[in-house]
Amino acid sequence: MAKTRPTKPVRGRPAKLTAGLILVAIFAVAIGLYALIATRERQSLAETTIGGRFALVDSANHTVTDRTFRGQYMLVYFGYTDCPDICPTTLTAVTQALAQLGPRGDDIQPIFITVDPKRDRPSVIGRYTAAFSPRLIGLTGSLTQIHHAETAYHVVVEPGSNAADDAALINHSAVLYLMAPDGRFVAPLPADSTAAVLAADLARLIH
Repeated sequence: MAKTRPTKPVRGRPAKLTAGLILVAIFAVAIGLYALIATRERQSLAETTIGGRFALVDSANHTVTDRTFRGQYMLVYFGYTDCPDICPTTLTAVTQALAQLGPRGDDIQPIFITVDPKRDRPSVIGRYTAAFSPRLIGLTGSLTQIHHAETAYHVVVEPGSNAADDAALINHSAVLYLMAPDGRFVAPLPADSTAAVLAADLARLIH
């Protein structure tokens, strides 16, 4: 009878080596996914810009553009003259904060852009801003011009209820936008900040 040759056992890979390769593969995939997500986030941020070109008119009915203020920081706020509380409180804090900054505040131009151009004609917005500070520049324009500025700054505007005096209340974004002397967006600042807090934030950001 023929002798059966013993079968040589097949050697498998050590369990530790196999597990290690799996971990390496998982780690590589995780790194790849993280890199992809990070790239997409950077692209999204790059595509989302705040600020940009605008062409509006001041209280003297002169055309004013974003380039008018090159070389200065712009502190931009959107509101309207019939605003019952938030707008006047914010603009008061802005003028007080700039006064507290002293000479450093001279590098910052406060700008008030109306979201109600139908009512806030140049003369109206001029009287309104002058009540806060001669440094505060009020800007208005056509519906198209204002809408373009609102879109550039991602300002949300919604009509509210009508008051008894037929002045429409308007819901709008309450944010102060600090723009650099070259027109770049620096930072958003809360519109409900006190003058002292706002002054400290501005001093830190323009420094």
